[in-house]
Amino acid sequence: MTLSDLASIGSLISGVAVLISLVYLGLQMRQSARHSQALIQQGRASRTMEILTRWAEFDWSDGMDACLNGSPDVNARDLRRFISLMRAYFVNYEDSFIQHCEGLLEGAAFANVEAALRTTMTGPGHRAAWQVVRDAFDRAFQDYMDGIIAETTGAPFVSTLQRWKEVTTAATVPT
Repeated sequence: MTLSDLASIGSLISGVAVLISLVYLGLQMRQSARHSQALIQQGRASRTMEILTRWAEFDWSDGMDACLNGSPDVNARDLRRFISLMRAYFVNYEDSFIQHCEGLLEGAAFANVEAALRTTMTGPGHRAAWQVVRDAFDRAFQDYMDGIIAETTGAPFVSTLQRWKEVTTAATVPT
């Protein structure tokens, strides 16, 4: 075997080693991307749960209900509290929107975000709150939210208690 033959064998082994390294690197990058998406989803779920928990623990007065209904007859304290809750809500959705634009939140996860947003933004108080705070957000998110509002029909606020009564009254209970 000549020196040239040994060099060829060494080159072949080196090429195979590089190929194996590239395949391994590709698998690691794919795993890293999936891990990042899982962390993003977990963070989004945690934020949403935190907001929902705060809403559940919140002291809902008649004034806050008036804010939800989009009534102009609210006091400054209740409006400040309502707008603060709504800003947290919108910041949460803005983060999901940005992650979607960056390709980090796709498919069913973003479809769930949009479905919740479309349902919520039918409420008169939510629509009014968006108009009050929209200038605090990036232009792309403003356009997105304005599009959501334009595509949905405003509807009177229906309390959870009212919805509960409607569902349980209509439900047939087996005997």
